Parts: sequence; structure tokens; C-alpha cells
Amino acid sequence: MKSLAFLLLFAATLSPARDAWPQTTLPTVRLGVAGISGTNAHPYVSKQLGLFQKHNIDVEMIAFQGGTQLIQAMLAGDLPLALSEGTAVLASNVKGVNLLFIGGIVNTFPFTILTKAEIKTPADLRGKKIAISRFGSSSDVAVRHAVERYDMKPDKDVVILQVGGQSERFAALRAGAVDAAIVSPPFNLVGRRLSFNDLIDMSESGVAYAHQQIVARKDFLERQPDLALRFLRGTIEGLGYWKDPSKKQIVTENVAKFLKLDPQKDKDQLDETFRYYGKVFPSKPYATLEGLELSAAMLKKARPDAKDLQPKDSVTNRFMAELEKEGFLARVFGGR
Repeated sequence: MKSLAFLLLFAATLSPARDAWPQTTLPTVRLGVAGISGTNAHPYVSKQLGLFQKHNIDVEMIAFQGGTQLIQAMLAGDLPLALSEGTAVLASNVKGVNLLFIGGIVNTFPFTILTKAEIKTPADLRGKKIAISRFGSSSDVAVRHAVERYDMKPDKDVVILQVGGQSERFAALRAGAVDAAIVSPPFNLVGRRLSFNDLIDMSESGVAYAHQQIVARKDFLERQPDLALRFLRGTIEGLGYWKDPSKKQIVTENVAKFLKLDPQKDKDQLDETFRYYGKVFPSKPYATLEGLELSAAMLKKARPDAKDLQPKDSVTNRFMAELEKEGFLARVFGGR
């Protein structure tokens, strides 16, 4: 595809130095992620630590500018694997299932609603303006759920505004153009420093949502199921590092490289990223069917041709079930 050549060049910046581990010839798979963010840092950390290589696979990470571009690359055959939210994948499967969910990394909303200092309780959001990325996005869905949870009606009791990316939303809040903004860690920590209120942690809402799922091309799973299993082993072992306090330094050092943060000056942001995602990442990372049902409901409202879509047809848990049965998940996570 037209943009892939540039993205492959960019992927070199996501690769470790050549002497990071012994050079052997390993099968390589491409993994697409939708941007550089704390949520997408874990495969980079796993790669830097040699965890994919430990399971006899190499991973070439490619960062795209958004989920739509990512899914287009998968459908074009340029990527066998990706980390993606649920709605975009389900939308691509309306006319036929080509992409399958094989695991779930973030199965809830990894967001915090930041507010002006004078907004002390969720009820104080009544009549206020809240910044999201765009209508229909996960940030939009999360805000609507939060508002309804506190007995307010979206678009009636609060004003929801499309503002753009996380940086734009945060800038709008700082400028006073909005009263609240939904962000992901570590932006919540930056907000606290500036006296904004970290009002609602959506990860504690109890709402299942397919925010970051492991997605694979159906034909890749049919042709190379062993590579899929190797990829999952490296990914899962990497997630275990985020839940182990003794691994905090080595994880945050590599997150700093990925996010281009200073390990010393930005230590509190890195610590918050480690704490937050260590809490959010599941110890049984199955694809969340409940969360995908919510994604499907959103999609059906927007697309009449999706009315017969069944999310279960886009999920295969056989790989994760195999890893659980053999005791791999228990060995990695223990009681964490």
C-alpha cells in the first residue's frame, strides 16, 4: 500500500540495536499498532527485552497514524497481526470474516476524565463541556457511559465536543475551551500537576470494552498457527513484566525509549504508566466477547448493513485456551 514504505522506515526506530541479543535467523512477523502511546508500549518492551526471540519469533512493529489505516493494511495483506480496538475490526468483517480476535490486552476503558479544579464530583459535570477525540470513538463511548452512570444524559445534560487527539484535548482543557477532557495515562498525571482533577478513572467502571485486542488475519492463522502461538507467548510473558514490581525499572526504561521521554525528568509519568497498565492488563488475556458486543451495538447504530453481525463469529479463543491449559498463563502471572 502507498504509505507502507514510509511506515517500514519508521519501524526501524521501533527496533532494538542489532547487538541486543544473539543474531539468529528467526521467522519474522509484522505487528501493526495505531500510534505511539502508553497503551501500545508493551510489544515494544517485549521486543527490546528479547521475549519474542526467546520464543523463536521476531516481530517487526509498524506504527500507523490511526486504526483505519491499520485495518486497511491488514486487509491488503501487508500485516498478519495487529493491536486494535474492536469496532474497526468488526466493521471490516461485516461482508465476511477476514480478521479474527485471538486475545485481549485492554478489555475495559483505559481512560481518565480530567476536569477543572472547581469540578469536584461527577454531578458537577452537569451543563459542562467535555472534549473527546471524535464521535463514535472509544473516547466518545467512554464519556457517554460515564455520564449515564451518574444519571445524566449525553448531549442534553453535558456537551460532548469533538476536539481531536489527546494532546489537542488536553490543550483545550488548559485553554479553558472545555471543562473536562478524557485522556489516557500518563496525561492524567500531567493534569494533576497543573491542578486539574483526576475525576473519573474509567478502568474502574466495570464496563467491558474491546479497547485493545490482538487481531490476526484468518489466513495467517490457518497457514501458520505455530507463529501465532509464539507471538502470543512473547506478548504474554511481556505483560507479566508489567505486573511484577521488581521489573519496573527495566520496563519503564524501555517505555521511555518508545514514548521519547527522559527516564529521569519524566520518571513520575513513566511510573504512572507502569502502575496503570500493570493494573489494567489481564492475567487471562482472552478476547472480550462482552466488550465486542458493546462495539457491535455501536456499529449497528451507525451502519444498517451490520444488523446481522455476530461478534462471536470474529473470535477464536483456541490459542489462548491452549496456553492456559498447558499452564503457561499461570507460570507467567502466578497470583498477579
